[in-house]
Amino acid sequence: MVKHPFRENLEVESAADRQWLRCANCGRRLCALGQDWKAAALRKVFSPAKAGPLMKILEGRYLLEKIYCPSCGVLFNAEMIEEKHEA
Repeated sequence: MVKHPFRENLEVESAADRQWLRCANCGRRLCALGQDWKAAALRKVFSPAKAGPLMKILEGRYLLEKIYCPSCGVLFNAEMIEEKHEA
């Protein structure tokens, strides 16, 4: 088995005839390389103010999205996303 970094807390594992994206912290396989790893992860959405008091101005327009390992909870990604409002 060979592994190398993909991004923070994610790595590529080469095993037998396939490559996997997995958590670098606990080793949980998320998906085959080339598939959407975010779909296999745990996703939580917060108010932008959760990122700090200066972000309160973004409330109503953006949300803070955090993506975690579904096994150990290590953070893979955090970003501001547009809040969708139904018309």
